Amino acid sequence: MMKKLSYYIMLLGIVFFTSCEDFLDQVPKHNLTLDNAVTDYSGAKNILNGMYSIVAAGSDFGGATWCRLSSQGGFYSSYTVHFNMSYKEGSNDRDATWKSYYTLVNSANAAIEAISNLAENKFPTPERKQEMIAEARCMRGWAYTNLFWLFGRWWDADDSAYGILYRDKMANLSNLQVPRISVGESYTKIFEDLDDAIANMPDFTTSRYLSRQMAQVMKAKILLYRGVMRGNTQDLKDALTLVETVKRDAPSAWQMEADIAAMYEAGWDSKEVLWARYLGDFASTTTYEFDYSYGVGYNNTYSDIATGWLKEDPRYEVVMDSARAPETWDTKKVFAPVKLYHGGRYDAKDAPYATYYFRYAELYLMEAELKARLDDYSLEDALKPLNDMRACRTNPVLPALSPSNKQALLRAIFREIWVEQFLENGSEYFAALRFINDTDASAAQNKPWIYTLKPDVNFTENQYCWPIPENERIKNPLAVQNPELGN
Repeated sequence: MMKKLSYYIMLLGIVFFTSCEDFLDQVPKHNLTLDNAVTDYSGAKNILNGMYSIVAAGSDFGGATWCRLSSQGGFYSSYTVHFNMSYKEGSNDRDATWKSYYTLVNSANAAIEAISNLAENKFPTPERKQEMIAEARCMRGWAYTNLFWLFGRWWDADDSAYGILYRDKMANLSNLQVPRISVGESYTKIFEDLDDAIANMPDFTTSRYLSRQMAQVMKAKILLYRGVMRGNTQDLKDALTLVETVKRDAPSAWQMEADIAAMYEAGWDSKEVLWARYLGDFASTTTYEFDYSYGVGYNNTYSDIATGWLKEDPRYEVVMDSARAPETWDTKKVFAPVKLYHGGRYDAKDAPYATYYFRYAELYLMEAELKARLDDYSLEDALKPLNDMRACRTNPVLPALSPSNKQALLRAIFREIWVEQFLENGSEYFAALRFINDTDASAAQNKPWIYTLKPDVNFTENQYCWPIPENERIKNPLAVQNPELGN
């Protein structure tokens, strides 16, 4: 597969993997165009597959990002800069992550343009062409969502100037220097892509590719995060409608796994996984997943509160264990999250080091949280999806929970998000921003949980996102920096 895609990846990467200064100073010597690269249905499929190859080949789409977000949330303290939220423009500003996601945006734009321009009679059916465009738009919407969550003030009001830096065409001389769009416009652009995907993409068949259901749950997560941060009840209702639609209509091939250990052992092939970062086409998966196959083996320090929640939970014995150190010269055992680390890159070189962008369990957690936050639903209504999820597990068995009110239920859901999903896709970080600690008398009482988890770190909501990288700002002076994150 990789050899077949090399031509398309080279085409998609010309702008991003060449010095920007050189690119701006002269006309590129390459004479590749979308018109001569994608001339038939096979070419259209390859340019779509090129997007997935970019995701697989870039560590910023894997543990490199999610481990840092977990540390940022106060759960995982091994990445000091992120735990302390001390990133600044030009200093740990995650320039590589920025470039990776904009490379993916560029590849999605190329696919949309090439497939749109290809005559309809080149496809098996007109509907297939529409599906393929929708798939590329779904990937672009997903990429922009992550850029927004990582580098934008997504919690701001719509008129905030700190949205995404938006391009809907392949990067070229005319669109490299563009300003950020507003927060409201950012949501509009992302929803336009996801809505097209919801309307036109096929249903789930495999976790290796995007699907209609992934577009639906992605939009639901966006609405959930925004709705809670803004206190917008309609966002929460719309998110719940999407979640209930997915539960009702999703193919039965996607379902909960009873055995948690077996689920993680299967990795991207688990039937619980809606979409995962697939590394199976690479010669060595450890090459492309350093943080999971190596990093969490040697860097495995959690906050005291988070460690307590883990140790009190039956899942602890399944997802944490002793395994061999990841270096050839180091024979000692390390205590690590084996759900992601497996046996480490020495003993388990080709384990499925998957990044779980969405698992079925998260659908239950979202439904429970949404119903707990809406007055239209009783405590019993909101508790049911949480206990339904727990009842699906047989290894280990998870007993039913019985909180006395919705406030207690929300506390239980917050802990459940952490214990069920830690280090997988950043969910615990965003939960630490939107769940309130209403249980103790500390200085952080009635503030988001992130302040309780990091009582000795001095930060404000300005540090919730990362700075626009210095390299982008030098080449694109129109990209305004986030407050307090400049040099």
